[in-house]
Amino acid sequence: MKRIALLAISCWLLAISYIAAQDEAGRLNDQERIALTPIVLDDNIPSGAHKQLENKMTQIAAKSGCSAISNSRFVITCSADVLTKDITPTAPPMHAYTIALNFYVGDGVEGRLFSSYTVECTGVGQTPDKAYINALKNVRVNDPGFKAMVDKGKKEIIAYYNTYCDIVIADAQTMVQKHEFSGAIDLLTSVPMVCESCYRRAQDESLVAYQAWRDEVCLMALNKAQAAWATRDAKAAAAALEFIPTDGACVKDANALKHEIAAKLDAKEREEWEFKMRQYEDQQAAQAQQAAEQPTNSRAVATQQKQALQVATNAVADQSDEAVKAPAKPKYQVKGKWFK
Repeated sequence: MKRIALLAISCWLLAISYIAAQDEAGRLNDQERIALTPIVLDDNIPSGAHKQLENKMTQIAAKSGCSAISNSRFVITCSADVLTKDITPTAPPMHAYTIALNFYVGDGVEGRLFSSYTVECTGVGQTPDKAYINALKNVRVNDPGFKAMVDKGKKEIIAYYNTYCDIVIADAQTMVQKHEFSGAIDLLTSVPMVCESCYRRAQDESLVAYQAWRDEVCLMALNKAQAAWATRDAKAAAAALEFIPTDGACVKDANALKHEIAAKLDAKEREEWEFKMRQYEDQQAAQAQQAAEQPTNSRAVATQQKQALQVATNAVADQSDEAVKAPAKPKYQVKGKWFK
C-alpha cells in the first residue's frame, strides 16, 4: 500500500513538472511549444476589433506556454454575444456595450472543440465599434480560466499527435509528392517536442522534404542555366546558377556547366564570370554558417529556410514572390460548428 502511495505521488510530481515546463515559455523554444493559431471567424465581431482580439488570444496562448503561429491546424478562437446595448444620458451621448466573449481551443480543420471559457466585459465609446474595442481592452489575459482552457486543449492536442502520427507523416509525404513542399514542412514542424516519438519522426521527414525541395530547385535552376547558355547568354546562366543549392542532386552537372562556360569565354568575360561564381560561393558559405549557428528545431529557422527556397523556386520559374508573403493556410471548418 505504501508503494502504491509513493507511486501515485511520483506520478503527480511528474505531471506537475510537465505543466510547469510548458508554462515557462522563456525556457522553451518555438518547436517545444504546442502551436495555436489565433483566428476570428465570427461575423458579429466588428472587423476593426479583429486585430485587437487576435492579440489578446496570442497573449492568452503565450501565458500557458503555447506559441501563436498563422498556420497551425489547432486554433484559439472567439465568438461574441452582445448582452446589452445602451445610450448614455451624457453630452455627447455614448454607446455602452456589455459583451460575452466565448473563447475556444480546438481542431480548426475538423471543427472539433477541445475546451472553452466565457468572460463578460463592458466598454463605452462614441461609436458602437469603439465601444466594442474598449470592451475588449478589459479582457484580462491572466484570468485563471484562460489557463485552464488552454491546458485542457494542450492535452487533447498531444493526444492527437500520439494517436494520428502515422496520418500526419503520410499527409506530409503526399504533399511532397505533389511538390507542395512548404505545406509539408509546415505540417511536420507543427509537431511539438512534447510528443517525443512523433516529433522525432516528423523531424526526420522534414529533412527529407527540405532535400526534395532543394533537389527540385537545383534541377529547375540547372535547366534555366542550360537554356540560357544554349543562346550563349552567360550572364543569364550565371544568374540561374546562383540558385543551385550546395547539396542539390544536380550539383555535379551544374559544376560541369560552370567549367564549360568558363572555358569558352574571352579573358574579360571570364573575369566577370569568376567574380560572379566567387560571390555565389561566398553567399552559400555565409548561409551555411548562419544555419550552423541557429537551433535546428526553431520554427523561425524553418520559416527562413522555407522563404529562401520559395524565393529560389520563384526566381528559377520566373514567378513572383507572392507565395512568400502569403503562405497557404489550413482550410478551417470552425464556423457553424462551434458558434451558436
